[in-house]
Amino acid sequence: MAEVYRGFTFSDDGIRYDVAIKKLLPAYVEDGQFVTMLTDEYRLVSRMNHGNVARVYELVQVQGSILVAMEYVDGKDLRATVEKGRDANDRLGYADVAYVMACALDGLHHAHQAVDERGDRLDVVHRDFSPSNVLVGYDGAVKLIDFGIAKARQNRIQTKTGIIKGKVKYMSPEQAFGHKLDRRSDVFSAGSVLYELCTGRPPFRAKTEIDLIFEVREATPLPPLDVNPELPPELAEIIEKSMARARSSRYQTSLEFRDALVRFLRSYAPDYRRTRLARYMKRIWQEEIEQELRQLEDWALDLPVDPMPDLGTNLLAADLGPDAPYSKFSPRPTRVTRPVQLVPERGPDEDTHEPFGFMDKTAVTPPDED
Repeated sequence: MAEVYRGFTFSDDGIRYDVAIKKLLPAYVEDGQFVTMLTDEYRLVSRMNHGNVARVYELVQVQGSILVAMEYVDGKDLRATVEKGRDANDRLGYADVAYVMACALDGLHHAHQAVDERGDRLDVVHRDFSPSNVLVGYDGAVKLIDFGIAKARQNRIQTKTGIIKGKVKYMSPEQAFGHKLDRRSDVFSAGSVLYELCTGRPPFRAKTEIDLIFEVREATPLPPLDVNPELPPELAEIIEKSMARARSSRYQTSLEFRDALVRFLRSYAPDYRRTRLARYMKRIWQEEIEQELRQLEDWALDLPVDPMPDLGTNLLAADLGPDAPYSKFSPRPTRVTRPVQLVPERGPDEDTHEPFGFMDKTAVTPPDED
């Protein structure tokens, strides 16, 4: 779909930000409907400002190309991390799994609560919550990405009822039927991911995708404790509730689901810190990290002497507003009035907050409209 580059830019006060830049391949640039769908996705994400959702800065049309500038996450996606850990016989522990999922659910709840400029709920449904759409940084940060097939009221291209979109094995039953979806569909999908992380196998398996759709529609997976008898019973109960076939029997919001995981984590590993996940990531990805650092040392960047004549058109400008961060970015710190500094990175043994400080809303779920 796109070529992906790594770059950096400077904010108005001289802080450097690493960014990922996606350049759409020509075939996609020429597809008007795809560009509209992509613009809808990033218009949606541009309204979100949460530590567990990857930020988008620009969607630019320039010289016949379309570029996306977004927050760079120095790490790997959850699927690759699980596979790496399995191959190295060094799997994520239950505490790590609970932490990662709680963070991802925090970001998902933020998306579900997104509002438009009038303050009206957008009724966002991600529709593709899966391990490949959860990024885990080498510093232990967790980011939810890829709202490409998310459903929201503001989308210009609406999926008709009966059309199925998403990765089948993580779908909710109602999604596999092509029914109208709400946030509880994402809760089921997140439960399917948690099931797989805790048991080592997906909840639904079949020889063909058609058979898999029928399995998902039935939504009767083996109990997680039958698959993995060593699974803590409290965690098994959380999985089963999140994957209840009836929507009314599930957690009604991602926040409820997250709160349940926080309670488990506090009892199972009360001293857990994000740095524990960071140490795990740096251990299993050590060779790749060293290789990436060597590649960075070989990079050279020619900064233009004169300003570029055509910086393109930001297709998100109207949604981001005149004071958005992107408007203050520069390829060089020309406007800096103090020494340039990098955004500080915490080392694997540093901790700047109390355990679960990212979850300071505790385990109390506010009343919701659902």
